[in-house]
Amino acid sequence: MKYRTKHHSGFSLVEAIVVAALSALVFGALFASFQYSLQLVNNSRAKLSAQSVANDRMEFFRSLPYDEVGVIAGFPAGLIPQNSTTTLNGIEFAERVRVEYIDDDADGSLTLDANGIITDYKQIRLEYTWQIGNATSSIMLLSNIVPRSIETNVGGGTIRINVLNADSTILPGANVRIIGSSTTAPINIPGVTDVNGAAIFAVPADSGYSVEVSANIAGSQYSFDGTYPATTSNPNPTTAPFAVLESDVSTLTFTIGELSDLDIQLNSAVLEGSMLEEFPNLDGVASSTNVDTAFNSLVLSDVLGAYQANGIAYLESIRPATLESWEVVRVAADLPTSDTDYVVQFYTGTSTGTYTLIPNSDLPGNASGFTDSIIDISNLDTVTYPELTVGISLETSDPNETPAIDELAVYYTVSSVPVPAVPIVVTSSKAIGSNSSSSPIFKYLNAVIADGGGRVSLTDMEFDQYTLGVPSSYDIASACPSYPVVHRAGINTQASVLLVSNAVHTLRVQVVDGLGRAVPGAEVNLSRPGYNLTLETNTCGQVFFTGGINADTDYALTTSVAGYATDVQDPFTVDGDSVGAVLLVP
Repeated sequence: MKYRTKHHSGFSLVEAIVVAALSALVFGALFASFQYSLQLVNNSRAKLSAQSVANDRMEFFRSLPYDEVGVIAGFPAGLIPQNSTTTLNGIEFAERVRVEYIDDDADGSLTLDANGIITDYKQIRLEYTWQIGNATSSIMLLSNIVPRSIETNVGGGTIRINVLNADSTILPGANVRIIGSSTTAPINIPGVTDVNGAAIFAVPADSGYSVEVSANIAGSQYSFDGTYPATTSNPNPTTAPFAVLESDVSTLTFTIGELSDLDIQLNSAVLEGSMLEEFPNLDGVASSTNVDTAFNSLVLSDVLGAYQANGIAYLESIRPATLESWEVVRVAADLPTSDTDYVVQFYTGTSTGTYTLIPNSDLPGNASGFTDSIIDISNLDTVTYPELTVGISLETSDPNETPAIDELAVYYTVSSVPVPAVPIVVTSSKAIGSNSSSSPIFKYLNAVIADGGGRVSLTDMEFDQYTLGVPSSYDIASACPSYPVVHRAGINTQASVLLVSNAVHTLRVQVVDGLGRAVPGAEVNLSRPGYNLTLETNTCGQVFFTGGINADTDYALTTSVAGYATDVQDPFTVDGDSVGAVLLVP
């Protein structure tokens, strides 16, 4: 008997899975497409609703009188809420309104505005935000509201803040912030100074406005300036908050500068050295061409009654046995006419070899030479340049006249002894106000202690003049380069202060020229019946009289040095720790 096998057609398990997957993909895509279409329709409907609400709202704003276009508790002040909500077609819209004054360029803007009114017209910014599902959408409308007549600043005024750099030049790019004290319409507006160094703000007429001024320009941080509120600790601020009157301009000017570091070195002893050449002859000249000496001065050679057009003298090299730092060079010269001149340059080497000019990279200005009476060489590295040769070039375009160098002196520091762990108080000269006793409240006052090497390092300091409060057991005998310590904007300052034992009566004298530069090597004589002492100014142009001095009003202070007229101050008073200032005239 034969059996026949029957075969039934159908899907295998694999085929069923494939069909199910394809069906899921197709229907999933159709569902996603339907969802997207539905969402698109909802968003479009919501956006049309938002635009409808926004247009109606903006038309209402335009219908308001110009003076009423503004926000409640804001500026410009008006009838419009800053934030509110409204519902249309079942959708809640969050409304946010901002109104601000616009300064139109048509009549000049900011500091160049032709009529001084920077509130030319108002601009309304209307924003609606809504949410559908987890998505947030928004639209924004802008509209300018122009006064029907001329531009006006009724209800408000203008603040102009001028910002100057430390050298009193305008400072564009400074940050200015205006802060109002009103609780109903608080003002906190940032701004930046323009090319004229000014920042202009339109604000409500009110009192109690404060200003904060700072800057960070090209990576350089500047000092802070501004107004200071009256407080119990500062009842009389130097620059107090101010008022703005309606239709008026309130102008304030502030000065800020780049911050820099201030290092103060405290020493108990400083040993200085010098080389002085007075030219009675050419003994101090190592080699020369077309120069000679006459009447104790270095001059051009006279050949048959006519001076040579130019000449040069190289002085004997200076090589101190011990050298801590080069300091300054003083030149006493006589130039009878504008046809005569001299140039000083610095070299290495000796007459037995080759003189090598020190490059500008190590001594700026040396390539062209120096024609001044005071030459700063303190930046010279003592390791690279333990020895110096001074070259003096003389020239004239008049054969009947010659320049004359009466003397040249080179000053340097041999050694110093630091004073460790001395507490000092560093105080600025700038004040932010005064207390009830009219005593100044200083902008900077800081008590610090010198480290083991007698050094105090202060970072990011404002340009100013700083005084040092030292323990009562010390007196400040000198402070280089000056005292009070002058700290300039953007330039790191290194000050060296000499402390000596305290005495009841002392006198510190600072001698400077017409440009305010210290004059070293000047003889300062202090005398009265029973007292007569002459001291020579150090590299910082200072001398210090202590011991044997009494409080008297009949002293005479006489200062003299080659190249300058003698200065006499008679009578001169000494009482306690006295300070004298001498200005020498060429």
